Amino acid sequence: RHYGISVIGATGASHLSFLGTGYQATRTSNEVFRDRRRTPTTAAVEQAIGWAQTMNLEIVLKVHVLPGNGNIPGEVDPSNIELWFDSYRAFLLPWAELAESVGAAQFVIGTELQNTISEKELWLDMISGVRAVFSGELTYAASWDEAFRVPFWQELDYVGIDFYFPVTNRKDPGRFEILAGWQPWLRKLQRLHQQTGRRVLFTEIGYRSIDGSGMKPYQFDNFGSLDMLEQADLYWAALQGTADVSWIAGVSWWNWLANNSGGLFNQDYTPKGKPAETILANAWSRE
Repeated sequence: RHYGISVIGATGASHLSFLGTGYQATRTSNEVFRDRRRTPTTAAVEQAIGWAQTMNLEIVLKVHVLPGNGNIPGEVDPSNIELWFDSYRAFLLPWAELAESVGAAQFVIGTELQNTISEKELWLDMISGVRAVFSGELTYAASWDEAFRVPFWQELDYVGIDFYFPVTNRKDPGRFEILAGWQPWLRKLQRLHQQTGRRVLFTEIGYRSIDGSGMKPYQFDNFGSLDMLEQADLYWAALQGTADVSWIAGVSWWNWLANNSGGLFNQDYTPKGKPAETILANAWSRE
């Protein structure tokens, strides 16, 4: 695991995001809790952060809430929103305190909780509580189809977006075709930047190493034939599309697994040991 962080540092990365995962029994539950089998312990996170800091990587702590068995944060839909916010605050604030204690640069207060964002006042209260214990930069990680509805961007330091916008409409597209597919989304996101007065931070962006992964990047459970080069081309277009854009604050790739798995037969999102890793290192190591 220490070796994996060293490899991340060698790509030219400047920041490393660590996930704090909470769970709830069902999508409509009102209690967010730590799961002793799946939520990382404070000691484990502190140890991994220590390794990252020896590589001069800035630290980001990002919180996820997962409902039921294998469901995604976007399915969280509490039956009693005030009870849920009370529970989420109790879960969230210790992570914010941990972020402060390790000197994290950024803290992500929530991820893709689209069924809660209409509760602006409750979120503003949550943001105020986090700012009371964490002195770094704050953002929220909105889903790609949620970002334009978030009502509290101006209370945060960045517009955070998990960028899983479709950027192709067919399998095996060329690099410049993919780059062209970025342009409508960049124009929309620039307008969001102008409306909010906040730079855009891609809190996640990722592509699986399968054929057609740029068509529906958000589909993590679909099957496809192995295609390392298409993933690499998608990385290239993303890096080209975001380079030297003043209103884009940065890009955080999803994901590098804690067990350091990857390689040329892996179909998941990780670039580890794949052509995408080379594309990434060639771009970032020159900066």
